[in-house]
Amino acid sequence: MSNIEQAIKDLQDALIVIAEIEKRQSTRLREHSERIVRLEAESLEFRRRTDQNLAKITDKLNGLIGYVGGMNPPPSQ
Repeated sequence: MSNIEQAIKDLQDALIVIAEIEKRQSTRLREHSERIVRLEAESLEFRRRTDQNLAKITDKLNGLIGYVGGMNPPPSQ
């Protein structure tokens, strides 16, 4: 096999390896992107529940403060 033929075969082998690496990286990138989307959705839901719980706690605390201060507690929301 001549030097040129060997160089062509080496280049073809390298292209096959590069194509496989690119395929694997694309798959991993897609998986990571999907995971980020899921985590963002979970985070949004967690923040929503946290805000809701904080609002309830604030309402109860305000009622307790009013009760202790001799005032009528504010109506619950």
